[in-house]
Amino acid sequence: MNGIPSWPEIGAMIDTGHLTLEPGVAEKCAQRCSELIDQLRELKVQSGELTRIDGLGSLPSGLALTRKFEQKASGGEHSLDHALDDHITVVEQMRSVFEKVAADYDAAEQSNIQALNMIDSGR
Repeated sequence: MNGIPSWPEIGAMIDTGHLTLEPGVAEKCAQRCSELIDQLRELKVQSGELTRIDGLGSLPSGLALTRKFEQKASGGEHSLDHALDDHITVVEQMRSVFEKVAADYDAAEQSNIQALNMIDSGR
């Protein structure tokens, strides 16, 4: 692993026990990720209003600027809509990792409860 690990790599670190979270933290993080995804999707919808630029005139330079700005909003290289899609993808990966941590924690907790119940019923 070089540099900052990706979210799938962080998930693997959690699976191997090299990274842990306190109980309840993963659920809160997953919830916040869901909220952030909703906000990013709303920004993407709102950014659709930026795809039509007026007021730069009809000269070739104005038309070129209009086209350049419109492509910055949508469809161009490094455009806002692509950046928002990339952010959404990463936050979805984050949410998946946190949901898995929460599910694994819940499964371990249920297993511990069952084991304790078996000990209690054996008395």
